[in-house]
Amino acid sequence: MSKRKKLLLAALVAVLLLGILPLAALAQGQPAPPDPVRAVLRALVETAAQTLHMEPQELVQALRQGQTPAELAADAGVSTEDLAAALQATWNEQGEKIIARFIEQGLPPRRGHRHPGPGRAFKHMKAWVRISAETLDMPVRDFLQALREGQTPEQIATEHGSSGQALIDAITAAEKDRLDQAVAQGKLSQEQADDILARLSQKVETWVTQGFPQPHPHP
Repeated sequence: MSKRKKLLLAALVAVLLLGILPLAALAQGQPAPPDPVRAVLRALVETAAQTLHMEPQELVQALRQGQTPAELAADAGVSTEDLAAALQATWNEQGEKIIARFIEQGLPPRRGHRHPGPGRAFKHMKAWVRISAETLDMPVRDFLQALREGQTPEQIATEHGSSGQALIDAITAAEKDRLDQAVAQGKLSQEQADDILARLSQKVETWVTQGFPQPHPHP
């Protein structure tokens, strides 16, 4: 397999494992929000699932449990070359749509703080994983592996003699420090920072107690 195709498969796994995709919507067959990035990601997942003869939520769950696209392809009797080719075709098709949309409409309107994009969600998740691993004095890769096996951060903390609240406190403190710096640099007002911290605190608590979002099975 070419290096480019390997990178495409790796990118798909990274995106899914970090919870960027709206998994509940995928599992329930709801339409994706009008976001070109999410549309590309959803299309890639659906293409991979179709090529591997799986449902999208089954694919997401398998990847979160640590299986690779290559392993899933072998189980389905599909070559990795065929899987990569299908993903590449979808990538090209979606890219053409984004280019056409950009030429006709320019940049999309800014969404403000209420709807952070995938890049910001990715950054937050990476930071929370790192802070949690450091708090528990364990390698980041071991913490990630436990998450992929279905454990919540709170369960991992308990196994290492700590607690979910210790992780919440550590992550919240780090987020507050970051926001305080933004206020000091004039990038945010104190009111904005307080509002962001309040919303982030709720998300941190949910992540620590529930872990990565899980797809809902079909009835």
